[in-house]
Amino acid sequence: MSTTYTLGHEDSEVRRLLLQGRVYRADTKHALQLAGLKPGMRVLDVGCGPGDVSLLAAELVGPTGSVHGVDAADVVHLARSRAADQGVTNVSFTQSALDELVLEEPVDAVIGRLILMHLPDPAAALRRLAGLVRPGGVVAFAENDIATVRSYPDIPLFQTVTGAVARSFEALGLDISFGPKLGALFQEAGLGIPKMAVGAPMGGADDIDLLTYAAEIWRLVYPVADGLGLTAGVPTPDELLPLLQREVEAARASVMMPPQITAWAQVR
Repeated sequence: MSTTYTLGHEDSEVRRLLLQGRVYRADTKHALQLAGLKPGMRVLDVGCGPGDVSLLAAELVGPTGSVHGVDAADVVHLARSRAADQGVTNVSFTQSALDELVLEEPVDAVIGRLILMHLPDPAAALRRLAGLVRPGGVVAFAENDIATVRSYPDIPLFQTVTGAVARSFEALGLDISFGPKLGALFQEAGLGIPKMAVGAPMGGADDIDLLTYAAEIWRLVYPVADGLGLTAGVPTPDELLPLLQREVEAARASVMMPPQITAWAQVR
């Protein structure tokens, strides 16, 4: 169940992950509440990255609960630092590959965001992770649907860039429609038909975090897109943000980033 995070953990990618945490915070919090996270629960967050989901979960389980975040990369040092800076004491972090993870006792919930799509056998991973949860506990995972990103009305620049992003992700071997497949994945893992919810961050020209996130995704895949011949006549990552903001403002448009689909089920 080892994983290689295809998108890397360079400084620019960590900055994008932190921005992603802000953009998807409300949707993630709502989904975790729907999944049943509540005060007093012991939670395992797999693929925790710089800690955004772990910190959200720590807020939901409160001082009588606890959250343990795990990631294979040394980005966990940033997660620890952020928790300390925010004075969050009911969360801890460990650097470990998922297939090496051993718990002293079962947890009440295992959660993760944008991690299953990076695993070579996500159904087997989900099945193993569910085994770390006590009977009656919760398994909840969130994945995106990159294929349904769009603007209202259509913005030609946004369409061009998001189309190139989607093709670049596919070239990296990632499934751009992984989120909608969570229902089938949970069933394959023996968890039955899950409850599911979807939320998509959306905003206009004044939502700088949202538009910056779009530009940073373009920065992330730009070398791949360039290798595929998709960058001719398209702004560079440094040029994109002001141009995109101008076009969105002129069209009075709303931009929708990838919907986040969350699935959850109780362990039998």
